[in-house]
Amino acid sequence: MALCSNTKQPVDIPGVLEKRKIPPVFERRLLDYEDALNRCLENVPEQKTPVETVALKDSLGRILRQDVESDIAIPPFSKSTMDGYAVKSEDVQSASRDNPVRLKVIDEIPAGSMSDKIVKTGQAARIMTGAPVPEGADAIITIENTLSEDDDTVRIYDAVGENRYIIHKGQDILPGQRIAESGVTVTALLMGVLASCGIAHVNVAGRPKIGIISTGSELVTPGDAAGPGRIYDINGYSLYGLTKESGAETTFLGVVQDKSDDLLKTLNNARHLDILLLSGGVSVGDYDIVHETLQRAGVQEIFWRVKVKPGKPLFFGKMDHTLIFGLPGNPVSSVNNFYLFVKPVIDKLSGKTRWGLKTGTATILNSFILQPGRRKFLRGQIKTDNGREAVWIIPEQRSGVFSPMARADVLVEVPEDRKIVREGDTARIYYL
Repeated sequence: MALCSNTKQPVDIPGVLEKRKIPPVFERRLLDYEDALNRCLENVPEQKTPVETVALKDSLGRILRQDVESDIAIPPFSKSTMDGYAVKSEDVQSASRDNPVRLKVIDEIPAGSMSDKIVKTGQAARIMTGAPVPEGADAIITIENTLSEDDDTVRIYDAVGENRYIIHKGQDILPGQRIAESGVTVTALLMGVLASCGIAHVNVAGRPKIGIISTGSELVTPGDAAGPGRIYDINGYSLYGLTKESGAETTFLGVVQDKSDDLLKTLNNARHLDILLLSGGVSVGDYDIVHETLQRAGVQEIFWRVKVKPGKPLFFGKMDHTLIFGLPGNPVSSVNNFYLFVKPVIDKLSGKTRWGLKTGTATILNSFILQPGRRKFLRGQIKTDNGREAVWIIPEQRSGVFSPMARADVLVEVPEDRKIVREGDTARIYYL
């Protein structure tokens, strides 16, 4: 269910409600955040998603599953970084506007061609940006500091040192140098580095196959009319987008009403997936039928309920090789659980070297009163305070109000025992 309702009546689940296989909720210890996360990660199979070979142009956002080394030097030759003249630096040490040095021009070198001439004392070669520096030259004079007298002679008005405006062969990358490691995400700039080495194809992780089920008889698909007491499905679309952003091959399996048999059928059709996300129905209300239905499907429970806020009624288990997350119906809680638990699992399954959200610390800009008891993850926005990064806690933190989640830049972690966060405190943050 996407949101809680106070009007639900008991649901008859044959053979389940009569013989509940779970201890009463009050007997269950809430798992600490770290303990729950470790249990999720421990159950990610050693066999990661299959390796795929893709063209470099199709690798953006994919996870490398190979270390990549360059077979060539970059640049492959010493090259000029400016239009001008290639010279011997010792020939122009006395050059100035008032006392130019005259050199004989022996060649002109456009980009894409090599000169077979050797620059000797008293000589220069006209050269373009990116062109190979001819043998014998060790500096470039920019065109602005020269004057061509005729086709054979140039006046030099600037004294330059050795290696000026030259990038030498292998100065960027040497042959055999590692340029990317397995587990990193291919960015646009890394694509450029790989392309510079002539690499046309790379081995990447196959996309994890993820299914999403929204449960709740009150849910309506956007585009359909929402009648009295009905609401639009937030979780299905939020989770679809979050899993796609995380590099998954995602299938939305639809909205399932609060009927155990309907949900069981959908579960049985999802056994081929790597991960299955269900939202709603994992709490302890009369209409919260997900937990019992997971039992009917033979799902092995690993844990149920965590000591975090929002997101306490999180379920995690396994159905054959499929990892199952039962996320709360409350949209803020569902998204919070995704960031804290599901995303690290997706990252590990994909072979990433770092799992989950990037973390850091920031100074709090506004005080906030809290109820102790569970680890809090508050929505916050990054601000600048005297040139330093700081975080402003969004005043609206009720888990039933979703739109502030879309405005948040970070989650602000607050320990279980804290009753107040004060302006000026330092807190751990999770970048969204």
